[in-house]
Amino acid sequence: PAGAAVLRRLLASADVFITNVRTRSLQKTGLDYESLAPEFPRLVYAHLTAFGRVGPKVNDPGYDYGAWWAHTGIMDLVRSSDEGDMPRFPGGIGDNSTAVQLAGYIGLALFHRERTGKGQLVDASLFRSGIAAIAQPLIMFAGGNSWARSVGPTHIRATTKPGERATMITNAFFRCKDGTYVQLLGEDVRRHLRNTLAALDLTYTDLFGSERPDWSKVDWTAATRMAERVVASRSYQEWFPIFERHNVWFARIQRFENMFSDEQAVASGIFAQDVPGVRHPLIRSPVQLSADQAQPRGSAPAFGE
Repeated sequence: PAGAAVLRRLLASADVFITNVRTRSLQKTGLDYESLAPEFPRLVYAHLTAFGRVGPKVNDPGYDYGAWWAHTGIMDLVRSSDEGDMPRFPGGIGDNSTAVQLAGYIGLALFHRERTGKGQLVDASLFRSGIAAIAQPLIMFAGGNSWARSVGPTHIRATTKPGERATMITNAFFRCKDGTYVQLLGEDVRRHLRNTLAALDLTYTDLFGSERPDWSKVDWTAATRMAERVVASRSYQEWFPIFERHNVWFARIQRFENMFSDEQAVASGIFAQDVPGVRHPLIRSPVQLSADQAQPRGSAPAFGE
């Protein structure tokens, strides 16, 4: 009771209240939105949950690797094939993306209050954030798209295993001679295919058996296999100027550990150096404002602080 009284005194002058406590527990203590809103009508109440405030899983535990990663189907979808092992989880990606969404909508709620004088509920969930993250395949599936419904040689659930996969070449990844992987970025295949084949010193006839192939009958697995052999014959350093010269769009597939020394990452300003009390760089906000730069002020609080 004493703690609740202190909290209410703080809420009387607070702009925003943020909580990630499950709805049932908030209701038990009288700290749910429905209980606080009449008493603090200007308060922006931000509630972050695993699965949302309604539905059969409303009070279930989640974490991002449960609600964002596993339950949405993202974890299953990023396997190398339907027979492949489950992928590694990079950690925190659902937390980070949902936190940015929550912060943005808190800002909108505060702007709304400036106009109307009224606070409101900002309801964010890891689960909905994960569904939004795979909006493209979900909506394409709902609309009957063949790629999303696993129809055709290069569909969404096709294997990514080299030697067995079927790709459109211009937007596929390839392994170079030195073990470096490169991701080609030619999403518009018809636009990028000739440049890509020129860079690989291949012709339509080499790849498809004709300079005017019947696209409906192309063996994309065989074509991909040929392209794999060519890319594997040179190192990334050898391919870099060739791709540049032929205007092939590409990105080197990096290891995350290299980001602290990556020239583009350092230049982007994403890393905060010399933060008081922290012996290593921290990550700034990915969105930067021209009027001010968000800067970490110290280490994160310990558990319970």
